[in-house]
Amino acid sequence: MNGLDGKIAIVTGSGTGLGRGIAQELAEAGASVAVIEIDADSARTAAEELAATGVGSRAYPADVADSKQVDDAFAAVVRDFGRLDIVVNNAGISRVGPRTHEVTDEDWHDSIAVMQSGVFFCMRAAGRIMIPQRSGSIVNISSIRGFSPNPGRMTYCAPKAAVIMMTTVAAGEWAEHGIRVNAIAPGVLRTPMWDTDVARGAIDEQYYIDTVPMHRLGLPSEVGKLVVFLASDDAGYITGGVHTIDGALTSIPAG
Repeated sequence: MNGLDGKIAIVTGSGTGLGRGIAQELAEAGASVAVIEIDADSARTAAEELAATGVGSRAYPADVADSKQVDDAFAAVVRDFGRLDIVVNNAGISRVGPRTHEVTDEDWHDSIAVMQSGVFFCMRAAGRIMIPQRSGSIVNISSIRGFSPNPGRMTYCAPKAAVIMMTTVAAGEWAEHGIRVNAIAPGVLRTPMWDTDVARGAIDEQYYIDTVPMHRLGLPSEVGKLVVFLASDDAGYITGGVHTIDGALTSIPAG
C-alpha cells in the first residue's frame, strides 16, 4: 500500500516542469492524477506517461486564468473519477527582468491572471467540492519570492505573496470542514522555465549555485515529495503553513 492509494489529485500546470514532477511523485504514492494544463499536447503526453505507471490519469486542457474553464475542468474530474481529494495549484508563468517602472500592462495582467486569480479560481472550485464531502487537501505552490523580494520580479513576487495570504485565509475557514490548505515556497529549481530564463540571460545560474548554501539547484521531485507528505494522513494536523524548500537560501542575508 502506498500513502495515497485511492486518492484523486488535480495538479495544475502539470504537463511539464515542476508540475510534471509533482504529478509523478503523487502517482508513485498511489494517487490518480488529473492533469490540468493549458497546452493540450503536453497535458495528453503527461497523462499517458502517468497512466503507464499503473495509476489512473486523464488530461484536462484548461486555462486556470479562466474561471469557467476551471469550474468545467473540476466538474469533469469529479464526473470521471467520482471524487476529489487533493488539489495542487502549481500553474505559473515567468516574466523576469523588467524593473517595476518598466513592467508592461500585459505582463502584469498575465502574471496576476495565472498565479493569483488562477489559484483563487482553483481553490474556490476545490472548496465547493470538498466542503460537502468534509475532506480534502489543497497545496498551493508559492515561492520564496512571496516573502523574499528580488529586483526585476515585481510580476512574480506580488502574486506569489498573495498565494501565501490566500492559503492562510482558506485554512482558517475550511479547517472545520476537514480541509487542509498549505503552501510550499520553493527556492531555485531546475525546471524548463528556469532553463529558458537562463538561456535568454535573465538569470545568472552560477550566481545562485554559488549563493545557495547547499550549492545546487532544487529538483521538482523534491518539491513533489513534500507535496505527497502534505497531502497524506501523516500531515493530518498541518494546515495554514508555508513550507520553504530552498537549500537554506533565505536563511542568509544574500537570500
